[in-house]
Amino acid sequence: MSRTFAERIIEYMEQQNYEISRGRSEKNIIYVEGAETNGRENDDRPNWFNDLRIIIAFNDQFQPIIEGIWIATTEPGFYYTDNPMNPKGAARIGFGQYKAWQVGIHGWSNPHEALIQVGEVKVHRDYNRDMIRSGDRIEWGYFGINQHHGYGHPINDIHTASAGCLVGRLPEEHFEFMDLAKSDRRYILDERFVYPTTIIAGDELQAFSKQNGLLK
Repeated sequence: MSRTFAERIIEYMEQQNYEISRGRSEKNIIYVEGAETNGRENDDRPNWFNDLRIIIAFNDQFQPIIEGIWIATTEPGFYYTDNPMNPKGAARIGFGQYKAWQVGIHGWSNPHEALIQVGEVKVHRDYNRDMIRSGDRIEWGYFGINQHHGYGHPINDIHTASAGCLVGRLPEEHFEFMDLAKSDRRYILDERFVYPTTIIAGDELQAFSKQNGLLK
């Protein structure tokens, strides 16, 4: 029997032993790389906004529901791949889960509220500029991998919107995301709350779903 997209994400997270926030008014922030809004993988072509930013919460029946889903990118585009900010190569965040972000302000030329990196994450350094993680040098640390908006760049041109950050394409959708994230009761109780965020490969999620009979 097919499961909902939210259920498949949560079952995948359980299989990976990731932290899942199930309490009332608690939010789970998830990015699925290379996926359509129905959860099916796409071709994940370079330089496109073709990833997903998702917030999942649990209802009173303890079922996961998608409260927000937006087009995003988890990867830098052509511009910062070819003009990396670090001589070792552009940063691509590693798949996994990190407890590493707080509410803050991103940027100088267009400052806006965002989730700012405050904990270590893993990145793959794309020194050979092939726009894939395989074989790349891995680093852990603080790289300014923030969760911000993409300044309305076209869906087929990430351009300067990301040098490795987790970016929702449209500003208005980003502020919807921030409002939902800030409605988490843990943030309401303490504005220094550090948000966990999970980054999942869309093809791996789809393979897991099919192998476990969650998707027809």
